[in-house]
Amino acid sequence: MFPPDPDPETGWQPPLPLAQDLRQTTAGLHERTETLLGLPDSIADRADYMAWLGHYLALYEPLENRMAAFDGWRDLGPFDPDPGHSRRLIRDLDDLGIDARRLGRAPAAVCPSLANFAQALGARYVLEGSALGGKVILRHLQARIGDAIGPATAFFGGPSHPEAGHWRTFKAALDRFGDEHPDERADVLAGAAATFMALLEWFTPFMAERRA
Repeated sequence: MFPPDPDPETGWQPPLPLAQDLRQTTAGLHERTETLLGLPDSIADRADYMAWLGHYLALYEPLENRMAAFDGWRDLGPFDPDPGHSRRLIRDLDDLGIDARRLGRAPAAVCPSLANFAQALGARYVLEGSALGGKVILRHLQARIGDAIGPATAFFGGPSHPEAGHWRTFKAALDRFGDEHPDERADVLAGAAATFMALLEWFTPFMAERRA
């Protein structure tokens, strides 16, 4: 999608659609996160897989709880306040014989504070976007260690709805929100950036330990 054309008389240029603005603004953080995680090659066996799922859950569950605390989702469209990643992580861990209740969670200081719904929407953008590549990662993992992980594929396998259609619907909702609440766009961008930074902070020591 090309940027909107500027007004030929005044030179004023309308803002980008919010979804496009988010993608461009956070592109560097997105690339840093993907490089740090190095998936799917970073998961070599069943033990790795369990460690990764537990580490994701430790950050995602408190983050999703903070997101669900806002009631703006009903106005946004047909979106559950809970994206469901934590539920799928717990299901996978259970299938692997791990009681998720006994696992630690990320310190509150690591999780983005999300002061308002717009910031929560930015965080949701990061989580929804991160799920898009899950099935590709899962195919590689199943080819390499599929027998070891068995049916524990809910997290990377993603939600039951078609991801592409859901992502388009979510981006359209983002764009509507940006058009209807132009004064809150900066908060959406800030929420997305803070979520990427939280992922980087949470996974950097994890990856350093695994590569040592």
